[in-house]
Amino acid sequence: MTVHFDPVGGILLVVACVVTYFVYKHTWQAPTGKGDVVGAIGCGATDLTAPVLILGGSHPEPQTPALPGGGTPSIPASPAPGH
Repeated sequence: MTVHFDPVGGILLVVACVVTYFVYKHTWQAPTGKGDVVGAIGCGATDLTAPVLILGGSHPEPQTPALPGGGTPSIPASPAPGH
């Protein structure tokens, strides 16, 4: 079984992860000295969701190729059991 991953979706995911990392790293420099994990994850999720909503996340169903002659595929009859 092969998994097909949309290249644009992969790029968006990588960008969201990078943004999440940099937001978390930047919050370490706050006066409290602790990183804001929730804020970083929220920012990364927003960076992933917004482009998907703008670019459209729906993909058309793959088309099955038409058979020559326009017929439907036939299933060969199997021999009767015991013959």
